[in-house]
Amino acid sequence: MLPILPQPDSSALIALPNLLIVRLMSRCNNRCIFCMVDEEIHTSSDLPFEYAISAIEAQPITTKIEFFGGEPTIYPNFLKLLEFARHRGHECSLATHGRTFASERFTASVAELGTEHIYIRTSLYGDDAALHDSYTAVPKSFDQTVRGIRNVVSAGFRSQVNVVIMARNVDRLSEMTRLVHAWGVPRIKFSNLVNVDFCEREAVSLDVVAPRLQQAIALAEDLGLRVTVEKTPVCVAGGRLDLISTERLIGAWDRSHDDAGPCGQCLVRRWCDGVDPGYMPRFGSAGLEAVDMLPERAVQHALGTSAEPEFLKVHCVRLPANRDGDVSSEIGALGEEVDARLGMLAVIPDRFIRV
Repeated sequence: MLPILPQPDSSALIALPNLLIVRLMSRCNNRCIFCMVDEEIHTSSDLPFEYAISAIEAQPITTKIEFFGGEPTIYPNFLKLLEFARHRGHECSLATHGRTFASERFTASVAELGTEHIYIRTSLYGDDAALHDSYTAVPKSFDQTVRGIRNVVSAGFRSQVNVVIMARNVDRLSEMTRLVHAWGVPRIKFSNLVNVDFCEREAVSLDVVAPRLQQAIALAEDLGLRVTVEKTPVCVAGGRLDLISTERLIGAWDRSHDDAGPCGQCLVRRWCDGVDPGYMPRFGSAGLEAVDMLPERAVQHALGTSAEPEFLKVHCVRLPANRDGDVSSEIGALGEEVDARLGMLAVIPDRFIRV
C-alpha cells in the first residue's frame, strides 16, 4: 500500500481515514487572482496515471475518493481515473470550476458512472459575468460555469456551490445565494480567503463580512439550502457552530486567534477556524467577538437523539441539564462516529444555549 502523505502542499495524494484526495495539480484554465495554489499549479507536473490508479486500488472500497486540483476535469486521464474508482465501488467527489460541465457530452459521460455516487462542488465569485470573470481572469467563464452548474443539476448529481467572500462581492452574497437556489443546487458554502497576504486587495474586514454573511445564511436556510461555512470565525457566522467545516484538518492551513483578546474568552475557541495569520496585522481584531452563548438553532439535537454527523463538519449536540449519571461512554461513541467522518464533536451544556 502507498504510504500516507500528510503534507497537502507537497503531496500528490492525501490519505486519511475513509478518504483519499487525489491532487491533479498541474493544470487549470482559470487564472483566479486569489488562487491559493497558483504557484503549485505552475510548478507541478501531471500526476502519473499509473500511480493514481495504484493509490485508488490500494484503498478499501469504503474510502471516498476526492479529485482535486488545479482543475481535475482537464487532467488528460480524468474520466479514466473516475471510471476506475467508480467501477471499484468508491463514492467519489470532485472539486471543479464547473466550466467543463458546460459540455452536455462531458456531463453525460460522468453521469453514466452514477450520479448518486458522485458529488460535485464548484465555486461562484459574483452574481454576474463582469464580477465573476474579473476574479477568474477568463472572459465568459461565468457563462460556462452557469451552464455547467445547470447541467450538473439537470443530470441529477449531488452538488454544492462555494461562494468565496472578497472585497468586490461581499455586498452581493444574498444575490449569489438567490442564484444558487434558482439553479436548483441544494447546498451552498460561504468561505473567506485562506491567504490574505497573497491577495491583500481582496481581503475584507470581518466586521464588514459578519452582517452580510449572517443575512445570506438566513436567506439560504429560508430557501431550503444546506449551508456550510469555512475559513471563518464562528462569531462572524453568528454563532452557528453547526455550520462550520472541518476541512482545515485536511488543508493544514495556518490560522490565528486573538487569545489575548476576545478569542481567549470564547466558548467555542477549540472548534473555531479563527483567521488567516495575515488578517490581524491589517485589521486587528475587527469583527472578532467572544461567543458566550450559542443560538438554539446551532444545537438542535440533544445527546442521545443526535442526527447523523455530516462529513467534514462540526457536529453540535446539547447536554440537557437534567441528564443523570455518567455520559462519557455515550459521548465517546458519538465522538468515534464523528471522527470517522473527519468532523469534530461539540457537546454544549444547556446553560450555554440561547433560546
